Amino acid sequence: MAKRSVFAIIVAAGSGQRCPGSQAKQFLDLNGKPIYIWSVKAFQESSSVTGIIIVGPKESDDALVEMRTLTKTFPKVLSVVAGGVTRTESVSNGVAALQTYSDISTSDPVLVHDGVRPLVTTDLIDRVAAKVSFNQTAIPTTTPTATVKKIVGNHIINTINREETGLAQTPQGIPYGLLCEALTHWRKNPSTNITDEGSLIEHLPPKKLAQITMINVLGDPDNLKITFPQDLQRAEILLRETENPQQSTTAHTHKPRLATGFGYDVHAFADARKLILGGIEIPHHLGLAGHSDADVLIHALVDAILGAIGAGDIGHHFPDHDLAHKDRCSLDFLEQTMAIVKQRGFYLDAADITIVAEQPKLIGHIPAMLTKLKKTIVLPCQLNIKATTTEGLGFAGRREGIAAYAVATVTAT
Repeated sequence: MAKRSVFAIIVAAGSGQRCPGSQAKQFLDLNGKPIYIWSVKAFQESSSVTGIIIVGPKESDDALVEMRTLTKTFPKVLSVVAGGVTRTESVSNGVAALQTYSDISTSDPVLVHDGVRPLVTTDLIDRVAAKVSFNQTAIPTTTPTATVKKIVGNHIINTINREETGLAQTPQGIPYGLLCEALTHWRKNPSTNITDEGSLIEHLPPKKLAQITMINVLGDPDNLKITFPQDLQRAEILLRETENPQQSTTAHTHKPRLATGFGYDVHAFADARKLILGGIEIPHHLGLAGHSDADVLIHALVDAILGAIGAGDIGHHFPDHDLAHKDRCSLDFLEQTMAIVKQRGFYLDAADITIVAEQPKLIGHIPAMLTKLKKTIVLPCQLNIKATTTEGLGFAGRREGIAAYAVATVTAT
């Protein structure tokens, strides 16, 4: 029997409405990488997988360019293409890319995976791929641990036997020929109820459906889908345990009722850059050099907050070698940091920041900075900003750059 090829379509085209923020959830940082990159990494490392198609957002050419840049280091990635309005449209675009960029055959398995399931393992990928054959699909599921109720409106109708139910995961494996046939039928008979590839197959005509076997593959409880902000916290913990199990056994064993963190940052002046401090543009002939917008004030504040909750530093969460953060607004860093604060069960009580700059004069800009920061933090807290000089001493005194110090206090919720 000729060795078959296995191809993956990683769908990372959604808008992430249930996980609010300035970015779609697949682009949020997870332990130093965008969420979808962890999925790409797993399929790259799977010995079963031959090639990968990544489907990105339809409405953002910049995002697609960024995704192509960040995935250049994965040899199995064949192409990054734009998705559609619905998941099925995005999968259809991924299949079209397979036709263009691979020598796929009718019986080859195609594994369709959610780009916001970053903890998928090579073991699960390989087990799903092994179960796909002619007219046979493979879907990983987990059994609900709680009692399952049927609900109509706000009324509970009856209890459903949870032993006969399964919570579907991805990747879902379908032979290429069958996937093309299901997509063709869907285009002719569109349905709004297609939520995964299993339901796409179920949408086929009864006569065809009777010829198909859908195999249940034991899923992985840790293969979670990032849907809400708290899912991101859990994924961080699980990844930490996977990458450094010895450290994870001692990390976060104690949660203080009140904690304080300290932050410090410095950036040199640079030509042809805007001067951004506290999320606002300050009129000046020089800006600050940096990978992001180089907002030294917010960087110090973020470091202080992360320190207070024991979550590392800004370089861990938003590394300056990651192209995703190139020229990025530092208010995004603060917004995501506040999400981590909430996820870990803390509340930002107070923060005090000191900016050290010989020039320009900043006192008149502090009210606007406070307004911008409070709008990003959202929850009420005591926030204070001070500006000072070094009386001509040191690098700041020589007008070579700007430094910022911050202290943040959090309380347990």
